[in-house]
Parts: sequence; structure tokens; C-alpha cells
Amino acid sequence: MNPIILYYDVLFVISVILLLLLVLRWQVQLDVDMTVLFTLVPLIIIGYIRLAMAENLETAIFANQITYLGGCFLLLLIFLIVCNLCHIRLGGGVRFVMFGIATLIYFFVLTIGFNQWFYRDVRLEQESGVSILVKEYGPVHTLFYVILIIYVLLALAMVVYAYKFRPDVSILNLNLITFTMSFSVMLFFGGRFITRAVEFAPLTYIIAEIGFLAVSYRLRLYNISGDIARNVLENGSDGLVCVDLGRKLLVCNQRARSMLPVLAEAKVDKPLDDNDPLLLKLNLCVDRLKAGNPDNEMILETDGSIYRAKAGYLRDNKRVCGYYILINNITAEYNYNIELQAAKDQAEAADAAKTLFLAQMSHEIRTPINAVLGMNEMIMQECKDPAILDYAEGIRSSGHNLMFLINSLLDFSKIEDGKMEIIEEDYDLVALIMNLVNSTSTRAEAKGIRFNIDVDGELPVRLIGDDVRVSQVILNLLSNAVKYTDEGNVDLIIRSGGITTDNRQILHVEVKDSGIGIKPEDMHRLFDQFSRFDESRNHHKEGTGLGMAIIYNLLKLMNSKIHVESTYGEGSLFWFDLEQGIADPTPVGNYKERARIADTRSKQEITLYAPDAKILVVDDNSLNLKVTRGYLKVCGIIPDEALSGNEAIEKLKTNRYDVILLDHMMPGMDGVETLNIIRSEKLVPGSTVIVALTANAIEGSREAYLGMGFDDYISKPMELKILADKLEGYLKREY
Repeated sequence: MNPIILYYDVLFVISVILLLLLVLRWQVQLDVDMTVLFTLVPLIIIGYIRLAMAENLETAIFANQITYLGGCFLLLLIFLIVCNLCHIRLGGGVRFVMFGIATLIYFFVLTIGFNQWFYRDVRLEQESGVSILVKEYGPVHTLFYVILIIYVLLALAMVVYAYKFRPDVSILNLNLITFTMSFSVMLFFGGRFITRAVEFAPLTYIIAEIGFLAVSYRLRLYNISGDIARNVLENGSDGLVCVDLGRKLLVCNQRARSMLPVLAEAKVDKPLDDNDPLLLKLNLCVDRLKAGNPDNEMILETDGSIYRAKAGYLRDNKRVCGYYILINNITAEYNYNIELQAAKDQAEAADAAKTLFLAQMSHEIRTPINAVLGMNEMIMQECKDPAILDYAEGIRSSGHNLMFLINSLLDFSKIEDGKMEIIEEDYDLVALIMNLVNSTSTRAEAKGIRFNIDVDGELPVRLIGDDVRVSQVILNLLSNAVKYTDEGNVDLIIRSGGITTDNRQILHVEVKDSGIGIKPEDMHRLFDQFSRFDESRNHHKEGTGLGMAIIYNLLKLMNSKIHVESTYGEGSLFWFDLEQGIADPTPVGNYKERARIADTRSKQEITLYAPDAKILVVDDNSLNLKVTRGYLKVCGIIPDEALSGNEAIEKLKTNRYDVILLDHMMPGMDGVETLNIIRSEKLVPGSTVIVALTANAIEGSREAYLGMGFDDYISKPMELKILADKLEGYLKREY
């Protein structure tokens, strides 16, 4: 085979391989200009092969016309590719004009033989075993060469411009493009002075293809980064920085440069400068991403603006080929969060202030009530005059009503703050009902109302639940029923609602009255807080308007719901179903008989008599000391007393006590400070019981005091029986 033909054949094979490599490398994301270039090169080389083997002038002219696809269009495509690599975008109009000129010139190529515009004369000769066309050039061919030189000069100008003014262009790519273009131009024009038989133009096309493929990896990265950049720009005003695996800059969009002015000086193909704190944080985003930390966000602050940077992987299909960093302006969000946090802190401070106020209110109100009820209890214990005892009973009833109102306010505050907890324990159902009856019957009798109790004998005798909250719900319903019933009856009905599949008892509770009832238009306001309706008729009724709101919320906490049926002027029925665990399935049986036996036991006299017990009572209120002293006197105990923490500590240095009843809120040294000194200086043996005796009764008080180091907690106002039972338990302890 002729070596010149072999030369063209080899170039053809190489061009096909390069086209396949381009397709495999770029897959579906092909650049149009580069794809057309790589597709035309094999076709053009076929033209050179046909020309070399032409046997007549017509065949040679046709082959020459194929080869001029390269002359007319390939250099234009190369110029456009160089513009693209230099990040210089030409408008659609400019591209249209350039392709129009190339098409017009190619039109004159196609008319060779019909006119003398491109070639004045052309003939076929043989040299070195191949056919060659000997041409006499016409004016259009001269124009064609001028345009080629212009393209070459413009391409070089683009490269120089990118070197000097486009820091976002890869320097490595520019170096490679410069070398490829320079070598190709010299070979294209210089080869014509070496031989007529061999055309070097197809070789320059192959060299240009190899040069473009040499930068295809990084060009692929640029296109991936560019796609991300375009998406970012379409979806918002986010900054984008892309780096390769070596942390060298690939792309940095204009938005990122405006956000962080330091990026304006960052050079493509150069690592981000770790000496700058902002760029260091960008690198830290990538470090965290590589370490597998999903939280790779960094906060950047500059010129009064706040930005958030987050890194991700640049992927070529599944292969990681670099990293991108998105930068968002979160100044407004950041400031909003600061304001939100400030509002949250303010709300928490207000909540803490409210809690403190409730604690102080509880203490300040309960302290005098403790004295009133305590003194009244001593009157009832020591006085035998029926008239005075009747007065004392009135004081006790009013005092307990006042405590009920205070507890309602505190309970509602707990519910509102989400601090109310349901604590389930075993409880005696009969004892719970008895307490309800004892709390309600006196008021019902005073109003001349019949109070009826109907208890299902099949109910278990012991249940598991929060008996305090269950009792509170029913007692609130009973209190309202008695309050709004002037004649007739109030019925408490407790029945079994069945057993659930997980062996839990459904407690069905009804409270029915023959009172004033509720108007239909007022039903929707029944459970509103502080709501009292039909004021013209009920203005004389006492209460806070919180009872029904508390009932509603407590039942909600226990996964139940209150139901109401009412006829205005005739009465109301309130009922609910509540699931409770079963501790002892033994049936209650005859409630009245069980209640009679339990009532007999509960009315036994206080049995504690311990004249040898050593008790220290510490309280800054002399009336409270007097009440406690009177209670202890019933048990045969004469306590020591201290009006302050300092006085108590002095007594502890010289005396040993079995029990210390220590008030919390005292001037100077309060109860907690006193306790800390007692514990730290070991002023009492381990057998001494220190009890917080305080008017603080808000949610969690018991747990709080036990956490402070107290052995137990008794709230004021205290009852004689409760105090006696507690003391009896303390004094029986063995150490």
C-alpha cells in the first residue's frame, strides 16, 4: 500500500477512536461545537483518501469539496470551542453571521468547475504515487485564507485575554490550548512548503482533537460545576464554589465572589488560601464532608452579613471527581433567629417569673391560712362549747374553700405550662369515694340538697391510676353541681364500663344534678378558662371559672373526655369514661358497708403519744410556731423552737433531735441554706429526719425539696392527723 494512503488511513482510524472516546467520556452531556468537530474530522479524512486515489478530475474535485468542510467549518468550530474554554460567550447573532460566512464560502467550493471565484483553474496530477490537485486560487480563496488567519488571531487574543482578565479560567487548560494551537498552525501552514503530495491539515485536526481530549477530564468537571451553577442561579441567589479532588478551584460564580470579596482574588487551578479565615472555613466544610460528618455547615460573617456554607460531592455518574460548596445569605434568618431566641428567653423569663410569683403567692397565702386553720383546729380540739364549735366549723369550711380556690389557680397554671404530670399508683376505690362524699356532703346538707351515691358492686376494690387527679375531676364536678343546685338532689354514680382487651377497668362516672342547667348558646363556652355565664343569675356564686377548664384538661391528660347533657332550668348530667389498671380484682360489693367500716377506722383518735421525742420546729412566723406547737401538744410532745436558721444552727450544736421541721422561706438564712450548713458541718446524726415544712405547693415541689437534701416534705396548711401520722412513721425508723 502507498505510504501516503496508509498515512491517511491511520489518521482516519485515530479520528474514529477519538470520536468514540469523546462520546464515552462525555456520555449524554456533549458540547455541540466539540461534537460536530469530532464528527466532521473522519469525514474530512475520507475526502483526503478519495482525493489521493482519484482517477479523474471530477472525482478529485468532489473529494476536494469534502476536505473543505474542514477548512470552512473546523477552524470556526475550534475558535468557538476556545471561546467556550475561555468562558467567553458569543451571542446567537454573532454565531449566525460566522456560520453564514463559512456556508457562503463553502458554496463557492461546491461550485468549483462552474466559475472561477474560488479556483481560477484546477487540474489533476500524479506525484509520489497519489493524485493531487494543482490549483490557481481565485479571490474567494484569498478571502478564505484571510478569515482563517483572523480566526487564529482571535483565538490567540481570547487566550491572552483569559490569561490576564479571567481568573475563573483554568490556567492548565489555557497552557494546553496555546501549545496545541501554536503547533497546529505551524504544521498547517508550514507543511505546504514541505511537500505537495501529503496534506498536513488532517494531522493538525487530529492534534487539535487530542488537545481537547487532554482537557476533557477537567472540562467535564467544569461542565458539571457549570450545571450546578446554572441550577443555583435559576433557583435563587446562592454562591457556588467548586474544587477538584486536589482542592484546586474549578468554578466560582459571580454571586459567591460578591458575597465573599476574598474569592475575587481566588485563581482557577489554585488551592483556596487557608491563611484567610473565610477560605479556611470553606476548606473545613470539605474536611467535614470527607470525614463523613453530615453536619458540615459553617457560618461565615463578613461586612455585617451572615452566610452559611455547606459542602457536597461533585460526581461524574457515581465517581467522585471534586467538591462543591453552596453559600447562602442567611442574614435575615440569622437575625430572625436571634430575635426569636430573645423572645424565647423573654418568654422563659416571664414563665420563670410567673412560677416564682405562684410560689411566693402560695407561700404568702398559705402561711396565714395555716395559722387560721391551725388555731381553729386547736379550738375544736380543746373547746366543748357547741356554739363556739359551730363557729369553728364555719371557719374550717371557709378556710378549705379558700384553699380550693388557690389550688385551682395553681393547678390551671401547671396545666397551662405543661408541667402537670399523671402519676399512676395503686389506690383504694372505696377510700377515694369516701373522701369525695366527705368533701361534698356537708355543703349539700347545708343547702338542704339530697346527695345520693350509687356505686357498682362489681368494680375492683383497688385500681391503678392517678387517684389524686381522678378525685380532683370528680370533686370539681360535685362542687359545681352543689353550687348551682338550690333544691332537689345531686347524684354521684360510679359504674363499670367493662374490661378492655388488655385487662383494664373502664370506670364510668356520672354527676347528675337538678340545678339551673345550661343554656344551649352557652354550651360552647363551658370549658373556657375564667368563663362564667348567665351572670345575672349566678353573680352571687363563688368560684374562679377555672373548674371546668381544669376538668377538661385533666381528663385529656388521662386520655379521656368529659360529656355534657343539660336542659336549662331542669339540671345537668356530666359523665366520662376512664381506663384504670386493676391492682386487686376483688369486687367492692356493698359500698355503704365498706364505707361504714372504713369510716369507723378513719375516725379513730390520734394514737401517737411520744413525750420523749425531740422535735425542733424552725419558722420565722410566730403564729405558725404556735400552731405547730399546739398540734404537737396533742401528741404529748413539747418541741424546741427557732425563729431563724442561725438560731436553729446554734441549738443543733448543743442538742440532739429526732425530727427537724424546717420552714423554707425565712429572712436572712432560708431553709435550704440552713439545711446545707447542717449537712456540711454534720450537725445531726444520720437518724435525724429533716422535713421541709413549707407553704410552697406548686408542681414538683416535693421532688425539688427531696432533691435539695430534705428527707420529706409537708405543705402548709397541714392537718393534725397528717402531721401525727408522719411523725409516727419518722419515730419508728430503725437505723
